[in-house]
This record gives sequence, C-alpha cells and structure tokens, in this order.
Amino acid sequence: MRGRISEKVAVSVVFVAAMFMSIMDVTIVNVALPRIGHDFRVTPTAVDGISIAFLVSLAVFIPASGWLGDRYGGRRVLLAAIVVFTGASALCGASTSLGELVAFRVLQGVGGGMLAPVGMAMLFRAFPPEERIRASSILVVPTALAPALGPVLGGLLVTDLSWRWVFFVNVPIGLAAFAFGLLFLP
Repeated sequence: MRGRISEKVAVSVVFVAAMFMSIMDVTIVNVALPRIGHDFRVTPTAVDGISIAFLVSLAVFIPASGWLGDRYGGRRVLLAAIVVFTGASALCGASTSLGELVAFRVLQGVGGGMLAPVGMAMLFRAFPPEERIRASSILVVPTALAPALGPVLGGLLVTDLSWRWVFFVNVPIGLAAFAFGLLFLP
C-alpha cells in the first residue's frame, strides 16, 4: 500500500477510470464520425477507418498485455497503457488529417488493449478469492455507464464544441487516473 489508501481501493479506482475511458471511447466517437468526415472532406466509407483502426489495434494488444504485465509488472504496464491511451487521445483531437487521426487511433487502441487484462489481473490480485465476486462487480460501473454515456456526451460535445472534444474529454480522466495510480498503486 502506498500512502493511506488500501490496495483494493487504489486498484479499483484506477481500473474503473481507465476502463470507463476506453469503453466510452468506442461509442463517443461514433457520434462524431459524420462531422469528422465533413471537416476532412472525405467519404463516409473513409471515415470508417477511424473506428476500425482502434478496434483492430485494441484486439491485437489485448493478448499481448498479459505477457507484458507478467514481464514488466502490472503497475508499470497499466500506468504506461493509461499514458499511451491518454496521449493518443490528445493527438487524435489535434489531428490535421484523416491519416493522422487513423494513425493516432491505432496508438489509442494499443493503450486501450492493455488496460482491461492488466487491470483485471491487478484487481483479482488485490482481492482475496472470497471477495473476487465483489471485485468483478466493480466492472459494472464502466461497462454499463460508459457505453450509454458515450453517445449522449459525444452529441453534446460535437454540437456545442467540436468533434475534437470527443477525444480531448479523455485527457483529464487519463491524467487523474495516472496521477492517482502513480501515487497509490502498489
């Protein structure tokens, strides 16, 4: 335990924040796709690459993350994944072309793909076997709330600000999760 927060609380907070970001990202971006296509003057088919790039890299890095966590430690890999995901989110929001945005979505998927397996392993290590059902119920928060909130928040951001904010919204969440994890994760 670092500081005065228990390992269970530290892992739970960081994991929920990271998973919320990653899961919400799948649905929040869909609302912005037409506006992104308009701004970059590309066809709707070309815009599909934004979602496909993220999902493919996410799928590729999910299995690799277990090995990385075993080799370099869960804390290190989880914090690195948060940094990669958050940094890539900022880069996505700052993209000046569709090609850049697709490339940064690949990078975002790399970070996102490492969040769930490493975070889940850390969560299960923090909780003894008799408390693991309770630990897995922690996942209800991001898995139920994030996909529902994504389209609503995405619509508000695209309408009131810009499509870029569907990516920038991850930055404060990611920075807070990283700082909290750096201070309190064992």
